[in-house]
Amino acid sequence: MSQTDKPTAAFIISLAGGTLVLVGGLVSLLWIYYPSWMWWRGMMMPGMMWWMPSLWLALPVLGITSGVIIIVGALAIISNPAQSQIWGALILVFSVIGLFGLGGFIAGSLLGIVGGILALTWKTQPKEV
Repeated sequence: MSQTDKPTAAFIISLAGGTLVLVGGLVSLLWIYYPSWMWWRGMMMPGMMWWMPSLWLALPVLGITSGVIIIVGALAIISNPAQSQIWGALILVFSVIGLFGLGGFIAGSLLGIVGGILALTWKTQPKEV
């Protein structure tokens, strides 16, 4: 199988997007738990908004999970091009979901969406005789 028989553009763009989404989720997780970055969370937090800490934890975990799935999908696209449409759909879905977990600074999710669309529309080239 030559290099032209693989969806290389979809792989590179999806891998870059997944990496940004993963890094964005990790940065937002660090932002939540690093003491001096969230100095304002202590004032009336326990009595006023008891549900916010769980939301603050859920969104970065959502971003990290989405980033990992996008990266796995990108690696699956390049290793098994016959299933690129299935993995492209997963990349597309988790790129949209990843928007809620900071979205890799928004650019990561946009790259994932473009990479997922490229993987969905990719078709093998007919072999010349």
